[in-house]
Amino acid sequence: MNQPPPAKLARVRTVAQDAMRGARWWTLLDLERTLRTDTEFWRDLWAPSLAIAAHKVGLKGARSRLDEAIEAGFHQTDLFEPELSNAFGADPDWAQVLERARANVPVPSLRLTAWPEPGPAAPLLLDKVQAHREPQLLPRLPRPGAGAWETAKAVLAWTSGLWRHANARINAGDALDVLEQVANGARYSCVEYSIVLAQGLNALRIPARRVWLRRGDYHDGVGQGHAVAEAWIDDLDRWVLLDGQHGAYWADEAARPLGLPDLQAREHPAKPVHVGPRAPMKDPGLWSAYFAHASVTGIAWEPKGFVPVFQDGQVLATERLVRDSADAYPRLSDLAVGVTALEGAPAVELKPVHPYAIGGTWNGETISAQGPQGKRRFARVLDRDPGEHRAELAAVTPYGPLSSRDLRWTAA
Repeated sequence: MNQPPPAKLARVRTVAQDAMRGARWWTLLDLERTLRTDTEFWRDLWAPSLAIAAHKVGLKGARSRLDEAIEAGFHQTDLFEPELSNAFGADPDWAQVLERARANVPVPSLRLTAWPEPGPAAPLLLDKVQAHREPQLLPRLPRPGAGAWETAKAVLAWTSGLWRHANARINAGDALDVLEQVANGARYSCVEYSIVLAQGLNALRIPARRVWLRRGDYHDGVGQGHAVAEAWIDDLDRWVLLDGQHGAYWADEAARPLGLPDLQAREHPAKPVHVGPRAPMKDPGLWSAYFAHASVTGIAWEPKGFVPVFQDGQVLATERLVRDSADAYPRLSDLAVGVTALEGAPAVELKPVHPYAIGGTWNGETISAQGPQGKRRFARVLDRDPGEHRAELAAVTPYGPLSSRDLRWTAA
């Protein structure tokens, strides 16, 4: 039997739905011939509805329509309760009928079984020069190296050699303002080194922020604080503390560069590694005392209680206060994934955490798709071949792919 034209079928569907809601059972039964041609809804809607209607008016063989639907794969009996049980629940084989219907539930054609999720962390705030001033800053910086760590060390060395340390403060402005004043003979404190270093790294697409270090009794006395910077280094897959004033970073016994939480957790001072023209720190142990307390751009942490006043009465403002330093350190190689459609097929879309991500890889292959308004999306259609599937996903920055994350799915 041929299906009627779409407009007529739409009208029949509306009349049938209204008849069901209004318990006009004969009206619904009169439409059975046409409803049988509705291949989209016959099995799952009209056949069980007509079985109920036929029972309501006392027709023989009312359940045959339900049996026909179950034979064709119908399983959503719960949508028609309690009407189905009221009509046929007394049948001696009713339990078997329901069991046959439940057995019709098909295995999903696709199921994602493992996917990457970013760890919890507070919002990331970076120290960046304003976007319209970045083109003026970039020509002053060292050229990017092959990797993020090579580039970061070059910027660290360059920053430390710009001027000899002094206690003067610029009190306002950005890295460009500092560099312009230095070109005129000005000399500044550790604060200005941290400004130039963090903003220079961000201009080269290395996520960086300023860090304020404080000694254990920083609420009184003098010389209780020190300003440095820290950066997420793509090829090290970690945050690293960088001292622009001394041209140094700190490393553990295996020569691994360390981040601030690592340094705070150590029982013995770590070794400073100097990369710039400045003389080495005369007393590394003295400088390590500044790791007792710290805050970074946008967040501070204190497990035992935060003292909000510095040595000179200055308020130590922070946008967010937490107990655990882990909340301040997102792993920027992390990924989230979303599910989307590409040309009508199920696909996974990569959503990098890294603020300077420019792409993504799927088993090492670069992926990209055009999104709305021409926006690039990092998405790939899922393999539908039956069986278990696995893919390694990674974000890509200007310095290359980050560490990969695992995606798994099954297809039937």
